[in-house]
Amino acid sequence: MQLKIIIMQTHHTLRKRMKIKKTALSGSLVAIAAAAAIMSSCSREVELINPNQVVQDYSNGWDNKFGNIDENQDWNLATTATVNINLTAIGATSVEVYSSLPGSANSTKMAEFSLGTANMAFDIAKGTSTVYVVAKDAKGNVVLADYYAVEDGNVNVSAGNKAKTRAITTRSVSLATNISAFGNFRDENHLWPSELWDNQWNPAIDFNKVFSLYRLNGVQTRDASSCKISDIIDIVGQNGVFGEQGKDSEGKCNRKHWEAQLKPSQGVEYVMESAGPMEISFMYGGTVKKNKFGYLYYRNGATQDEILRAPRYILMEDATPQGNVKVDGVAMGSGDGMKLPGLVTGYEMYNGNDCLLTGTTYKLTYFGEDGTGTPSDNFPAGTHIVFFEIIDGGNKQSETEYGYHIRYSLPWMNKMFYYKNYENHPSYEVEDSAKDFVTYKWGGQIVLGMEDEGGDDDMNDILFFVKGNVKDDDIPDIGEDPEAPSWIIACEDLGDTNDYDFNDVVFKVSHVAGETTAYVTPLAAGGVLETYIIYGNTELGETHQLLGSDKKADGSYPIINTYSITAQGQKIPVNVPSDFSMANNMGGFAIQVVRTHTNAITITAPTSGLAPQMFCVPGTWAWPKERVNIEDAYRQFANWSANSNNIEWYNSPEEGSTIK
Repeated sequence: MQLKIIIMQTHHTLRKRMKIKKTALSGSLVAIAAAAAIMSSCSREVELINPNQVVQDYSNGWDNKFGNIDENQDWNLATTATVNINLTAIGATSVEVYSSLPGSANSTKMAEFSLGTANMAFDIAKGTSTVYVVAKDAKGNVVLADYYAVEDGNVNVSAGNKAKTRAITTRSVSLATNISAFGNFRDENHLWPSELWDNQWNPAIDFNKVFSLYRLNGVQTRDASSCKISDIIDIVGQNGVFGEQGKDSEGKCNRKHWEAQLKPSQGVEYVMESAGPMEISFMYGGTVKKNKFGYLYYRNGATQDEILRAPRYILMEDATPQGNVKVDGVAMGSGDGMKLPGLVTGYEMYNGNDCLLTGTTYKLTYFGEDGTGTPSDNFPAGTHIVFFEIIDGGNKQSETEYGYHIRYSLPWMNKMFYYKNYENHPSYEVEDSAKDFVTYKWGGQIVLGMEDEGGDDDMNDILFFVKGNVKDDDIPDIGEDPEAPSWIIACEDLGDTNDYDFNDVVFKVSHVAGETTAYVTPLAAGGVLETYIIYGNTELGETHQLLGSDKKADGSYPIINTYSITAQGQKIPVNVPSDFSMANNMGGFAIQVVRTHTNAITITAPTSGLAPQMFCVPGTWAWPKERVNIEDAYRQFANWSANSNNIEWYNSPEEGSTIK
């Protein structure tokens, strides 16, 4: 006997007829009838044919529309990876995993674990090839930060599996040539003792009467952490905080624009909070000048005269981008000083390639309190470290010119030596002392930025990462705070089989592995039926109501956020287990449709190989507009249905067909 069920339907025919798909459904067919009856206004009788036939019809409709389904297709683009890390030798106590260099607008924080965690698994999108790993010590100092490959579901990080994670090769570091003559300066304002003058009528002072300038033998270097062009466009891109030749709406250069927050007029120095090594990593540069770079240091309580007389050490004979940065593993040519800004512009404005940049790390050496003693890797607590650049020093024919071109990271020192701002710059008076250094945090890492008197004061001619046990409470963090990675679950409710827009219920799930709270945000409700978002046994709320809408007079709900964004859902915190994963049964989320007081149809993650009523994609995905078939919005969707390895479909929507 053929099964017939009487269903009450509104006079204003519901936008979608009820359907059951070949998928993982639970509940009772009686619940469908009862739920539909609740929505009755004026009614008529319709017949629902054998439910098994409905399932078959939906399956056939799917096959006719999209073709056969890959038997391994689980409709979930989330998978897991495990980070395996062995860095106790360098003092690491915790690990964080990001999608890219933290601080950039697109970076997400995927995981955070203590190194005692037994299973450090986290969710990633299928096809992900690299992640950015940050290891920290007990004080929160970054001891490692770099990209690592995802291979067979594992991210292997140890002190020996990459050159850039190894300790710097020990070499004999020593004071080399004491440059005996490197120019003089005039003490027109009589700031110095007159006994240093050339004579009582000529207030000229030889630099070497004030301080000693040394080259270093055996400077210790290694490959630095890598970053991508896409990581740094928010720093040095056209709209970045330190964009090339950037000016704000008032015409102020980068340095003047950031004066209030970064205080370049106060200068830059780093103070060791506890004893330890000090390293800087050349990460980016855009300059045609062949600069040299060095440092000096002094103890807490040193007098101004002691600071001015501290020995100087040339750390980098070649402080140029082409001498310190590789692009996709290849060294730049000798004339490529402005290549990196060109790559940034190409990527940002002209759809260029996203290159991997690998800089050079330099380790500073401590030569005792007097500056000429036994070399050591460790700087005592309280040591102040100041940097300087010898502008275009590599182009000078004689060392006697070096002194004229030194610029310190402390402007008051520049004032004492009569170093002024770039004299053609309209933003400053010529008599201002040089203010060529800024420091800030970018995604938790300390950055030192420099201007080398190119005339634009964009503060990006050289960028360094600074790593050491330095006091950083007063260093502002100007990068974006990485958000948790998010996943979108897109659902079909009980609509008809010629729809397939997967916008009836759309919600986002955000979670950082290692945490026991996830956040659910409703995004869209393209169906008119009563639908509830469910996690496990917990009902999170009716989708339309979570988006701020109640039932209409006829008992149906309005369609929300499928023609345009008109409503914003709030984050709903959800307690999850420590091993929570969206890769496992789509996190355990479900929706309930046409709810009654006692039961409902529940739509859960589909069984592999069967037609879905819900799928899971990365949170960057844009859902189709109302009544736009998923294949019309994403031309490659059918290829994904037929082959689960064809995962790139979700990145290529047809113009004007989606909502985001």
